Order: sequence, then structure tokens, then C-alpha cells
Amino acid sequence: MDPPAAAAFAGMDELVEEVLIRCPPHDPARLARAALVCKRWCRILTGAGFRRRFRERHRAAPPMLGFLHHPLLVPPHEGAKCDFTRTASFRPQDADLVLGGGRQPLNSRHGRILIGHPPKVGDTSDCRLAVWDPITGEKLEVPGPPLCRLRPLLNWNVAVLWASSRDGGCNHLDCRRGPFRVVVVSTNIVVLFAYVYLSEDGAWSKPTYALQPMGTVVCFMLSEPSVLAGNVLCFITANDTDLGSRIIKYDLGTSKIDLIQLPPSTSRNTKSVMLTATENGGLGCAIVEHSRLSLWSRVSGPKEQCVWVQSRVIELEKIIPDDDILISYRLVGFARGLDVLFAMRFDDGLFIIDLKSGRMKKLWKGRGIYSIIPYMSFCTPGTTLPRT
Repeated sequence: MDPPAAAAFAGMDELVEEVLIRCPPHDPARLARAALVCKRWCRILTGAGFRRRFRERHRAAPPMLGFLHHPLLVPPHEGAKCDFTRTASFRPQDADLVLGGGRQPLNSRHGRILIGHPPKVGDTSDCRLAVWDPITGEKLEVPGPPLCRLRPLLNWNVAVLWASSRDGGCNHLDCRRGPFRVVVVSTNIVVLFAYVYLSEDGAWSKPTYALQPMGTVVCFMLSEPSVLAGNVLCFITANDTDLGSRIIKYDLGTSKIDLIQLPPSTSRNTKSVMLTATENGGLGCAIVEHSRLSLWSRVSGPKEQCVWVQSRVIELEKIIPDDDILISYRLVGFARGLDVLFAMRFDDGLFIIDLKSGRMKKLWKGRGIYSIIPYMSFCTPGTTLPRT
């Protein structure tokens, strides 16, 4: 090909890329169809440069492609059927095979979903964890953490993370292909303890311990999602004694475990609580009491001590859709980056509350949901189609 013709084709490639890079990230089917137009377009779309520019162009958190949910009143450890509900033009690879194998989804971050068999109290069998990529269908087995050494086991929770400590260091493009870590934090009658699995090492770390508070026993709520606030992984506990639920903090840098109180609130038995992350990456909390949604932030207070500050109150009766009525809502999930809360209205449907706009809309109509795990990731042809 002579130089003028080559230059003309190069200019055309740049024009094609400028058009395709404007496709909305929540509709990956458009890019997939474009990649099938011709080999030249396929090479453009599957190139690393396009994926990088696509992420930089949209400069936002990865879109939510769907969510996993458990049925109401059936905790994950009881082996209930879990489904993947799509919210975009995306089909997860091998979803029926993975979710039909008896293992339940436990957590999701950076385009990966952690699945496993959570052990019951007194059970010494292997919990059989695995990390699943719904875009490629790849499933990597993770050896079960050595929890049986610290019996009697009361409860535990688990999270999957990018290999780097801080979530902010990830550009969400190729993190699915990179190394990862799995963090397990658990309790028995005497202590809290944590294990960390590094995929690069293929082994679990030695446990980190912290004594249980005097006169109380802390139990986890496995259905409640963890929140990564800066370099700290946070879990909410079940109601224990008169202190109510609390938050267990695990510092990824120092491996230190701490317990902190939830924001001050009345009517402990009627509220719905969900841990969140603030816009600046700090720890937040959302509480529904009757018709009010209260948003709290954990900030530095006097003498360098962290305190809870109420940042906002949303009156739900003012934002519910016109064709709906105000009934008690229960928070069932949070999507970091999108700043979206998921709320279940009795047994009638799933709603999303956009904390940025203060708007609310129905996302899914169906029977009650016990908890949901949003799946967020960029999906481009470069991750699903072979290069030609």
C-alpha cells in the first residue's frame, strides 16, 4: 500500500474510534456488534489503546451490568437459589453452571464475583471459595481458609479485592486480569480474627487476632456487603446484647482489627442500616427509620478521634415514584462509585435511590429480596473477542 493510501486508512481508523468511544458503557452490546462489522473495526475495538481511551473518556465508575440476589428470609448459607439479573445488554458467561453448583455469591469488586459454601456453625468442612469473572466465564478456585483451627466458629464474612491495598489505585480496565486478594474476618467466643489470601502467593496468611469485647459476643451478618473506605475494610455485625449492631474494621495496611459503634439512633429494632462509602472515599452509613433516610459520614473530630456526623436527610415520601405508595423500605445493597442505594419495599419490588440526584425509581418488580450484590465492570470486545 502506498503512503497516501496508508495515511487515509489511518485517518479513517481514528475517526471510527472517535465515534465508537462515545458508546455508553452500560450498553456493551453496541461495541460487540460494531466489532463484527469487519476485521479492521474488530482490531480497533479489541486493542488496549481503545480500552484505555474508553475508560478515560467516560471518567466514571464502571457501569452496573447486573446484580445477584438471594430470596427473602433465606440467608445465603442455607443454599437458596441465587439469580443474576441483568440491568444492561450483557450476558454473564456460564452463570447457570456457576450459580447452579450450590455455591453462593458472597462479594463482588473489580469485575470479579466471589462465590463459596459458607460453613455453618460447628461445620469443619472446606468452604470452597472461587473467584468468577462473568465477562469471560473464567473461574479460579481458592483454597478454603483454615477456619477449623479456631472452633467453635460463630460466623464470618468475606471480601474480594484488587491486589493493591487502595481501591483508588485501580483504573478498572484490566484489574480483572491482575492479581487479587480475599479477606476473611471471623469470630469465635473469645476473639476476632482475619486471614488474607493473595492470588500471587496461592496461600493464606497467618491470622490476625483481636479480643472480643468483654461481656459480649460479636456475630457477622454474612448477607451484608463489606465496604472499602480508604485502606480499611468494614463489615457490619448482627445485633448483639443491648449494644445493637456495630462495625468491624480491618486495616489492610496494618492488619489491625477494631470495633466501632454505628451512628447514634433511636428505635434500634425498626431501622434498616447499610454501610456506604462517601464521595471522598471515607466510611459512610445509611439508616432508614420510618419515612426518613439519614446519611452519616465518619470524620475526624476533636483530639484526632473519628466521630459520626449526619450529612443529609432524605424524606422518602417526597421522592417515591408517582404510582407507588410509601411503605416501609429495607436497604439491601449499595453500589460504590455510582452512589446508589438499593431498597426493597416489603415484598413488592426493588428500588434504587440515587444519592447524587436524590431521586428514586423502581429497578425490578418481583418478590422480596434478602440481599443483593451489584456487579460493576467495563465490558469491551477486547475482553471477550479474540483478536484478528
